[in-house]
Amino acid sequence: MPEWLYVTLRFLHPGGWLVAFLAAPVALLAIKGGRRHILAGRIAALGMATGTTAGILLALIRDDGPVVDLALMGFLAACFTATGYLSPRIGEGSRTGYRWDRALTVVGILASLGLIGYDLPRVTLEAPLRDGVLVGAVGLWIAIRHWRWRGAADGARWRVEHLTSFLGAYLILWWFVFWLYLPLLPRVAQTLIPATFWLAGLVWARRRFAVPGAV
Repeated sequence: MPEWLYVTLRFLHPGGWLVAFLAAPVALLAIKGGRRHILAGRIAALGMATGTTAGILLALIRDDGPVVDLALMGFLAACFTATGYLSPRIGEGSRTGYRWDRALTVVGILASLGLIGYDLPRVTLEAPLRDGVLVGAVGLWIAIRHWRWRGAADGARWRVEHLTSFLGAYLILWWFVFWLYLPLLPRVAQTLIPATFWLAGLVWARRRFAVPGAV
């Protein structure tokens, strides 16, 4: 990889995520549908897309060969970011958005299965739960549930799908941050802390918008 490209990607990878992490609380706390909510949401989605795309390229374009599991995690996070971004438009009746959503959800399912298949042979008694298996299983659950959404025919559900997809993307990113950049924490804590906040956010979102059968 050329040095200039490597330096650029190394800047965009954490930089995009930082923008997403800072913008997300603003979008969450702003009045839903207001200008601040829409602007912060778009900035968060753009930051996540930028950081994740840079991460995928860093994982794939390497002199020592691609890091397959990190690339698949990146693809999964990118799919959830995109489906979360499309959900409001689908709720308004966008057929093009719904077709893209279906295609991206299939990619998310395949990426999840790829993670499970890649890491499952590496499961041992000393390491009974591999990162790829965990991320793949959670991603597969989110993607399959999202696939069941009928789009504009079930338009009232778009808020749940919007938040569920974004929360899934953020969970993957936070797991990545905890696993790579907080080595002093026990592995169990690195895994459970992001998962606990994700689960709390998921339950809140599904109860907050009270869609029958969403929980």
